[in-house]
Amino acid sequence: MSQNPYEAPQPAPLSASEIAQRYDQLPWYRKFAYVSPLTALGLCCGPAILVVCIIVLTGDVYYKQTDLAGNLKKWSNANKVVAVVILAFQVLFYAAQFARLSLG
Repeated sequence: MSQNPYEAPQPAPLSASEIAQRYDQLPWYRKFAYVSPLTALGLCCGPAILVVCIIVLTGDVYYKQTDLAGNLKKWSNANKVVAVVILAFQVLFYAAQFARLSLG
């Protein structure tokens, strides 16, 4: 305990089993262990990257580690920005493909 009476109390560090328990309660599509390989697959398979973009834009993706506040670490907001950019390009690409098929 700190000697400074004005210092905010610090959270107690979580044990490895508590971190694992929190992580295990997440749906599979919110876990880094599943979304990361899906992202790699998306580099060569367009629909997989669309799935990743939708997952990232509809909620957080979590690591199996905690931050200083004792919460599970999650992907940053920069990932959401990248997901919007990728999704926009994918939609434009598929729209162009569809337009080409319908005209030709």
